[in-house]
Amino acid sequence: MMILIDTNVLVYAINADAPQHGAARAFVEAARAGRWRCGLVPQVLLEFFAVVTDGRRVASPLTPGEALEQVAAWRAIFPVFEVGKKALDYLPEVLAEKPVKGGGIFDAWLVAQMRAADMETICTYNPGDLTGYEGIRPVTPEEIIG
Repeated sequence: MMILIDTNVLVYAINADAPQHGAARAFVEAARAGRWRCGLVPQVLLEFFAVVTDGRRVASPLTPGEALEQVAAWRAIFPVFEVGKKALDYLPEVLAEKPVKGGGIFDAWLVAQMRAADMETICTYNPGDLTGYEGIRPVTPEEIIG
């Protein structure tokens, strides 16, 4: 079973000031050590860059260069699945299950990418955003590491 790591877990894993830091870091380190098979999709890495360079979203934003270095580090640790065209084929099915408007498309797109990569589990701190999709199991790092 491959677990998709959501953006917020990566952000908290590097943000020592976040209350979720300990669990997010422990999850990422255990995944890095091979305890779980985890992967990423490009959307997660782009969202990570957007969040960690935005002073309105994090107390100590990274410079674009620092953020790119961290993205490269994540890419060196976890496989990144390129599922764009296949995910586009899944998107109408995903939207039929849970119609969305506006920014909700990004969660639906994440689900379509998960299906294209044959992933069923996503490690996230926003499980409510990903409920209601058949075969998708959102879990927090705390639930995974026990």
